[in-house]
Amino acid sequence: MALPEPILDDLRFQADLVDEARRRIVQYCPEWTDYNLSDPGITLIELFAWMTEMIVYRLNRVPDKNYIKFLDLLGVQLRPATSARSELTFWLSTPFPITPEDDTVVVIPQGTEVATRRTEEEDEVIFTTDARAVIAPPHLRLLYHQQEVHKNYQPDLGISTFIPFQDDPQQGDTFYLGFDPAHDISGYILQLTFQCEKTEGVGINSDDPPLVWRYSKPTRWGEVAVSTRSGEEDTTKGLNEATGRLVLYLPLDMSPVEMNGRDGYWLSCSFEARRPDQQGQYTKSPRIRHITVHVLGITTEGTQAIVVNNEILGRSNGEPGQMLQLEHAPILTLEAGETVEVEEKMGSDSIFVPWARVDDFSRSTKFDAHYTLETNTGQIHFGPGIRHRTGEVVQYGRIPPANRTIRFNRYRYGGGVVGNVPANKLQILKSTIPYIDRVTNLTQATGGRDPEGLDEVKIRAKRELRAQRRAVTAEDYEDLAKTTTHRIARVKCNVPQAGGSRLTPGMVEILIVPDVVDALKVGELSQLQVSKTLAEGVKNYLDDYRLLTTILRVREPNYIGVKVHAEVVPAQFSRPETIKLRVIERLRQFINCLSLSENREQFDELMTPNWEGWPFGRNLYVAEIYSLIQRVPGVKHVLDVQLWQRPVVPAEEPLPDTEQAVQRNEEQLVPVEKKALHVSPDALLCSLNHQVTIVELDDDV
Repeated sequence: MALPEPILDDLRFQADLVDEARRRIVQYCPEWTDYNLSDPGITLIELFAWMTEMIVYRLNRVPDKNYIKFLDLLGVQLRPATSARSELTFWLSTPFPITPEDDTVVVIPQGTEVATRRTEEEDEVIFTTDARAVIAPPHLRLLYHQQEVHKNYQPDLGISTFIPFQDDPQQGDTFYLGFDPAHDISGYILQLTFQCEKTEGVGINSDDPPLVWRYSKPTRWGEVAVSTRSGEEDTTKGLNEATGRLVLYLPLDMSPVEMNGRDGYWLSCSFEARRPDQQGQYTKSPRIRHITVHVLGITTEGTQAIVVNNEILGRSNGEPGQMLQLEHAPILTLEAGETVEVEEKMGSDSIFVPWARVDDFSRSTKFDAHYTLETNTGQIHFGPGIRHRTGEVVQYGRIPPANRTIRFNRYRYGGGVVGNVPANKLQILKSTIPYIDRVTNLTQATGGRDPEGLDEVKIRAKRELRAQRRAVTAEDYEDLAKTTTHRIARVKCNVPQAGGSRLTPGMVEILIVPDVVDALKVGELSQLQVSKTLAEGVKNYLDDYRLLTTILRVREPNYIGVKVHAEVVPAQFSRPETIKLRVIERLRQFINCLSLSENREQFDELMTPNWEGWPFGRNLYVAEIYSLIQRVPGVKHVLDVQLWQRPVVPAEEPLPDTEQAVQRNEEQLVPVEKKALHVSPDALLCSLNHQVTIVELDDDV
């Protein structure tokens, strides 16, 4: 049972103050008989009642203040804002190499700023690149085909013809392109120009060739789609044109691997007719005379933040308990090397020595160069001197020497939901870089959250006190994992079960759903991917609380994409298009791994008020879809509902509403034959593009 909340004074404006004063008029002033609201006396009564109610309100705020002070004594602090992240794509003004022997290199420095356009209604949002990016001419070193993996055909190109497939091409025939491992091409926009013998590879649909491109990763091959952007379309006609080119946007997780004793960044091209009726079959292998490689640009990761370097905070006064203020706040989580520096004298020279940040000074001695930082306010505190009962003053933390300059070498500020900008909004390059023509974000930025509020920190404090900073039960792991970072929306802990389990005894599996609500609203399922950095961060954080014999594994859930095809009859005088959009929106809210709606009034018994998203392991029944659609305002009848499903692998999901997305749905969607879709305990549902058909019935039906 919850503890009762104390009300220090329960007087209310009308019932307890105004009405009570009016009842006492007869006793204290019987000649007063006019009680109308227009009477000046009644006006004075209401004025003083209002002033009294304000005092009562302030008095009742005391318990909240005490609650916050208790949390402060426990060391519970508000979490800072988190920054949105996005991949920033830079295009060159001319492809590299400019000439065959040219070796021009472009460097995009770390911290390069890219912003949205400033408007009268919205201020600009600035992103900075996380790392230094280098664009250099790519070097194709190796060319193999599957049947002769030890013979390199690349040196002979231009002299002899390369036949990539067998004379009688078979499904799965593959040829490989290997690039110099000393030059990182991950994230490159790569243009491959093929010179072939025209119309040799007959039998296929040249507008939809049965070719699949893949790239090398540490443990397996990843698939990369051929670009269909304007000006970058595939003109090779399935390697049948005399001269044609295609463009590949290489992912950032591309890495060099060893293949047949040779290290390199690898691309592979396979003959795979995934739609035989549409794509056709090769009856003869294409014949390649030459391959030319150019780079058109690069993709690198960016974070919504503004970087400040070497900000001078002031000079030390030589006293304990000094407080200094940063110019900007809130401060984002500090990275390695970002800290306060204090001027020190080395002979006749002055140098800046870094100090260490601590959560508090309870373990600091007078010799420890420590400071604390409140990220939400930007306040920096140095160690205080505390007078004990014996009269001795004990210094906690070193005091910066008097008249020495104090600076913060580097910090980042910003963050918040304002950084979750849509795709193609980051287009302004704040500084000029030679050969860089333009920049944008091809996907929506995600992960930005505002600083933690008081209501949120109260809920988190309850979880932390219950766990007592140790992880034993599954709930302990879930509560602690949620406290790792704002980027986590949901956590599920799986443990070995009696009677058979795929987990071995002593293993704990943490399933993480990142906070990507904005991306799910536009159907970007790729943002559900749990990055290696996030997974390692959660694992390292839980290492401090787990039992010594516990083995931790952190991963993303198994996702099942669901497409609903419904036939709906609208109510009379309803607009069919409006009804269609309402039904699709309600389906997306219901069938999704995260809650997409902030309007709790829309929730009913199918979606409870504490709905976080589709529950782990809950089956989906067709009857629920009937019931959900029938409750949508403007729907008269639901004639039919069909369910389709396919596995969703976030790392392999294309952008929504693209040719690759349509192709994936066509290839992998399978109908749900029974009246329910079974969901495993480690799986969640997410919405695909639902199809709602409006049916008009005759009046006599």
